[in-house]
Amino acid sequence: MKILNLHIKNIGPFRDAYLNFVPDFKETVPVTIITGMNGAGKSIIIDAIRAAFSGGNVLERNIVADSSDFIIEMEFEDYKGKQKVSTSHFDSNMQIQAATEYNSITRPLIHGYEKSAKIHPWVIDYWSAKAPTDSFNIKNMANINHFNVMKDVMSGRKSNLDLVNFICQIDYLRSSEMPAEKQLGEVVYGKLKEIVKACLDKGVFKYVRRGDLTPIIEQNGTELSLEKLSSGNLLLLEHLLLLLCKMYSVSVLNGMQPEDIVNIPGLLLIDEIETHMHPKWQKKILGIIRRFFPNLQIILTTHSPFVVASIDGARIYTCVSRTDQSDVCDETERYAHMPVEDVLMSDAFGEVHPFNDEIAGLMHERKKLIEDGKKDAAKEIEDRLYSMNPEYFSYLKF
Repeated sequence: MKILNLHIKNIGPFRDAYLNFVPDFKETVPVTIITGMNGAGKSIIIDAIRAAFSGGNVLERNIVADSSDFIIEMEFEDYKGKQKVSTSHFDSNMQIQAATEYNSITRPLIHGYEKSAKIHPWVIDYWSAKAPTDSFNIKNMANINHFNVMKDVMSGRKSNLDLVNFICQIDYLRSSEMPAEKQLGEVVYGKLKEIVKACLDKGVFKYVRRGDLTPIIEQNGTELSLEKLSSGNLLLLEHLLLLLCKMYSVSVLNGMQPEDIVNIPGLLLIDEIETHMHPKWQKKILGIIRRFFPNLQIILTTHSPFVVASIDGARIYTCVSRTDQSDVCDETERYAHMPVEDVLMSDAFGEVHPFNDEIAGLMHERKKLIEDGKKDAAKEIEDRLYSMNPEYFSYLKF
């Protein structure tokens, strides 16, 4: 399943906007990055997609600017081919009505009795910037209800209890004496350990303390329960492992082979991906997601230049505030292969400069001289910059 494009009218600050999510070349699974200043409407675009799938009841706010004339329209592609859905009405609760022709995209396909039920062979998930606040302490391990795992995914709600129960369930499954269960448990447990290692500095998943059903992480030689991790590391792990849980449930309901679990296709929506993360992890996060879940289409919003500059081949949109509305501009060509400091200095980030005032002034002066065609004067500025910071400005010598 893949979203091809989105058209919104009178949604949030957008009077009329169109986004194409799939590049002309189709060799890779598409990634779309949406950035811009606060209040320009980045998250509104994610909200519009969520509302098209599940209706406005999953949203935290009303995003309709004109209740008498609004549209959310999407084209997508799945095993049935290319399809289009749209919504332009409220339901009985005065919420945006879901695009009912395809509202079942997040619901099971029931065939006869539950034991023969199927669910769509793809995964959809939405990552909110809000961290779960419930307890990590489970009293008893419960069997995973695979249908409930996929229920209401567009709300973005995550649960610490669900995370711990999933980890304990997989740990329990790998010790089964039934070969098929044991293999499934070992495959998923192995992926779980790989994800933990990728998301922590000097950290590994050690074991589940079965006496009190507590997953234990070792970081820098110290054993820690999940709630002892930093907020950024924990939120990242929570998102990734619960996404793995969704893939596990989809694979079980469709009778897939264990090794195919992480290759399940689907859609991942992320709002403010960089929340609570150090710049090092902001730069790595997209690569981690694509490494473990290579067939997911990703559409995300961010304030981080490190995210924008972290991946090649992404389609990049900036939301720009005008006098009485916002526009969406395709900036893919502009930001392709741009280093992070240039992204930070662009208008999408308010021309924030990463250097002190003296170097910032010289770089601004050099840029203006180049634009005016004064190459010799610009070369003198480059020599001064190189003398101040030869390691960073060595590229000026090439």
